[in-house]
Amino acid sequence: MKLSGNQLPLPATLEEHREYLHKIVRLKLFFLHHWLSEHPDEDFRHAIRCRVDIYRKTDANPLNRNPPELFWNSEKWLCMEERAYGIYTANKNNRDNFEAEAFEVFRPSIDARCRRDYEDSSRLDGFQCGSLRHGIGVGKNGENSFHIANAVAPHSIFDDPSYLPRCFRELMDFVEKEYGATRIFVHPTWLNSCSRWLAIFPEEWLEHLTPELEDVAWHYGFWGQFITGRGTFNEKHAAYLRRTCRFPFYPRGSWCTIAAMRRSIARWL
Repeated sequence: MKLSGNQLPLPATLEEHREYLHKIVRLKLFFLHHWLSEHPDEDFRHAIRCRVDIYRKTDANPLNRNPPELFWNSEKWLCMEERAYGIYTANKNNRDNFEAEAFEVFRPSIDARCRRDYEDSSRLDGFQCGSLRHGIGVGKNGENSFHIANAVAPHSIFDDPSYLPRCFRELMDFVEKEYGATRIFVHPTWLNSCSRWLAIFPEEWLEHLTPELEDVAWHYGFWGQFITGRGTFNEKHAAYLRRTCRFPFYPRGSWCTIAAMRRSIARWL
C-alpha cells in the first residue's frame, strides 16, 4: 500500500543513519544515567539491557535489528557493558561525563555494524497491511491485536491523511473474514499519546485508553518517537527529553470495535 501523490523526500543516507545511531545511543546513555539516579536500587546491567536499547545497535548483535535471540553473555557485549559500568560508578554525579565517555566505549562497535543496520529491512517482515501487521487469531472477546511500523519511509505515516485509514480498512477486512474478529486492540505505544494518531480513531478508542505507562522499556513503543519518517534522529523530541528528563509521549494501550473504527475512518475513504 502506497501514499497518494508522487513527490518523495530523500531517503536517509548511510552517513545520516550513522549520525542517527550515534545520537540515539548518546540520548539513551543520558537517560540511563537519569533513570539510575532516580532508581538507585536498580542494577546497572538490568537498566542498560532493559530500559534502553544499545546492544542491538552494536556489532555484538550478529543478527538483525530486532533479533529473536540476544547474546548477553558474548565477550563483545560483556566487555563494553563492564567498561560502561566502570565509567558510571566513577561518574554517578556527572551525567555529561558519563554520556560522553560511555559513548566512546560503544562507538567503534556501532560503526562496525552501521552499514549492516542501514541495509537491514527486516523491521517490515510480516507487515501485511501497509504499515500495520495484524495478529493471528482472536482473543476471548473477539479482539485482534495489531502492530505499527513505517512502511512508507522516507515519508511519515501521517503525510497522507488517507494512508492509515486505508491500512486499517485492509487489516479489518482480513481479520473479520479470516478470524471473525469484532475488535482491534494495540498494546501500549507512544502513538496513543499523539494527537495525529488519535485523530483517526472513534470516541470508543479514546474511552478505552489505558493510563500512561512510565515504566520505561527498551522497545519502540517508547523509543520510536525519536525516529523521523526519514529514519533520522528526531531532534525536537530528543531536546524535550534532555530538557525535562521525561518522554514527550508515554505509551498507552486501547481497543475499539471494528464497527466503530469503520465509521471513524469513513471520512477519509
